[in-house]
Amino acid sequence: MWNGIRQEWKNFITDSAEPELKLVMVVFLYLETHVRLRRKMKKLSGGMKEGICRRMLGYDKDIVEIIQFGSSVYAPEYAMDVDLLVITKDKKEYGGYLDCLYDFDFSCDVVVREVGDKVKSGFACNILGAFEVLYGEGGYLEKMTADFEPRFREARSYIRGAKEDMRMAGRSEDEDDRDRRIRTAFNSLFHAARLAAMNYLATENTRWGGIKRRLPQPYRSEFEEFINTLHVDYFYNGNYPSNYEEAFEKRYEKVEEFVSKLEEKRGR
Repeated sequence: MWNGIRQEWKNFITDSAEPELKLVMVVFLYLETHVRLRRKMKKLSGGMKEGICRRMLGYDKDIVEIIQFGSSVYAPEYAMDVDLLVITKDKKEYGGYLDCLYDFDFSCDVVVREVGDKVKSGFACNILGAFEVLYGEGGYLEKMTADFEPRFREARSYIRGAKEDMRMAGRSEDEDDRDRRIRTAFNSLFHAARLAAMNYLATENTRWGGIKRRLPQPYRSEFEEFINTLHVDYFYNGNYPSNYEEAFEKRYEKVEEFVSKLEEKRGR
């Protein structure tokens, strides 16, 4: 529906030389994009996944793998868009990958890499944290992320980053800026816990669901609380308490203790 309305407006405004009408078009497109981004995601059906692959392959026949990753995999009810990694033998014009997915009833972010490319550790963690191979066997993704290795020092980097984001939140005069900083600070604490858990288990499988199941008690319960509170409720839902600075300090101490305990245990 949105795509049809958008095209009608676009054609109408394009044919008109009136600057006022062009301004209306700009406002309309902005509102349309805003609504699409704020719409809650639903779990992708098999038909939707097939549709994504069919359109992508129609645009780029050299694609060898299509991977869905991120929040649309592990928490679709909280996701705002679908993150896709496309691995191809010959990268095409980037805009074409976006254009072929535009009229789906959800927004897509697409990252395109060529066979043989390597990805940085941070991005590898984002992909491997929760992913599903929609097309291909996953072998190219495995090679692309082969050098990724979780380290405790990366977990501590996230802890420091969380502290800095919370400081910035306290200085923010803009409400939206402050909200973004607060949510990011809590989510960075979650990522610190996830990286520590991965290193403790000495595993390259960074899907947090799998990590939770393999952790022994009491670490498993602690990690589950970090997922539900820091990652889902505070970050995705934005339901952090009004006394967020006090709540952050408590969570900060818990995560720091969690990381230290796993690091000490791993070093034995």
